[in-house]
Amino acid sequence: MGGTISVAEPILGDEERQNVEQVLESGQFLQGQFVESFERKWADYVGVDHAVAVSNGTVAIQLTLNALGLEPGDEVIVPSLTFGSTATAVVHQGGVPVFADIDRDTYTLDPEDAERHISDRTRALLPVHLYGHPAEMDELLALAEEYDLAVVEDAAQAHGARYKGTTVGSLGDAACFSFYATKNITTGEGGIVTTDDAEMAERLRLLRSHGMTSRDDHEVLGYNYRMSELNGAIGDVQVERLPEFNARRAEISERLRDELADVGWLRPATIREHVEHAYFWAPFEVQTECIGMSGREVWQALKDDGVETRHRYTKPLYEQQVFQSHDGFNGEFPWSANERDHLYDESLPVVESIAGRVIGLPNHPNLTDDEIERVVEAVRNFADENGGDGNERP
Repeated sequence: MGGTISVAEPILGDEERQNVEQVLESGQFLQGQFVESFERKWADYVGVDHAVAVSNGTVAIQLTLNALGLEPGDEVIVPSLTFGSTATAVVHQGGVPVFADIDRDTYTLDPEDAERHISDRTRALLPVHLYGHPAEMDELLALAEEYDLAVVEDAAQAHGARYKGTTVGSLGDAACFSFYATKNITTGEGGIVTTDDAEMAERLRLLRSHGMTSRDDHEVLGYNYRMSELNGAIGDVQVERLPEFNARRAEISERLRDELADVGWLRPATIREHVEHAYFWAPFEVQTECIGMSGREVWQALKDDGVETRHRYTKPLYEQQVFQSHDGFNGEFPWSANERDHLYDESLPVVESIAGRVIGLPNHPNLTDDEIERVVEAVRNFADENGGDGNERP
């Protein structure tokens, strides 16, 4: 049968190792020529004037909100289905994350519901290109223009995705990427902000390095959020490999979609015609009504059969304890005195119908064709082995 098929793997080669060895030999561990080269290459790839590398994708969001002038108590509208740091980064900057519902097909921020949540304290929209599928940016940008809001793209899962022919990361006022080990490309750990705004880029560079204009001059309250030269040395090579990696991810993901199209208990996520999916995940929605099992039970059973899958974001963010209790900053989160506390008691029907049902099948570029066939066979045999008929969707 073979060993377990992993759902994600970082892919590093000789060029990355050579760059890292060069850094080790030089002793220049702080951001230097490799980080600068990586920033230039990433800006060119995305199609923007500036890219500012930082220590991870979470702080990329926080620093961007800081550079936009977010004040304590200001509201940022975020989707209710995503990784927690999209919202916690808002809180770390003193802002209030306001959770909106998601699009039923793409799982990204629903523009209509986002508008419903706008108040006179709203300062920004923070759409997430979830699983690699771009959010509906035309509608969100129009909404932002109407209400004079900033738009920050959370592109942590969307390296190389395109929306109506334009690379994500160049659509809003700024965009934030993560280069965590399992992303489409990695720097080991790291993040980057992209923007065409020269003043914002300069502000970000100041903020990421203690707010210092020189070795002894602290101009503003800053942070130690720099990317190390070791991380930049890896990213400098990885960015050039992204097209190759993404092409293989797409090939695998589309094969899975094709070969599992008639499996009734597993619904492939919608991919709209005007986008180019980055396939951070190969997402499928478990049809519990067909198979009589939850997404977690499917995840566990496939894992037991030697096939790892992704199964994350199993509850809406507003149901997470950190947001339920408002526990932080010694108990004094900005929203604890916010007049719109009732927003955290409401129900968002779309996200509540989807959360916990989505799994991601293995699709990383290291997979062999034989391993992909094993994934297909494991899924196709799953219904019979686990007592479901699974041939028709409700």
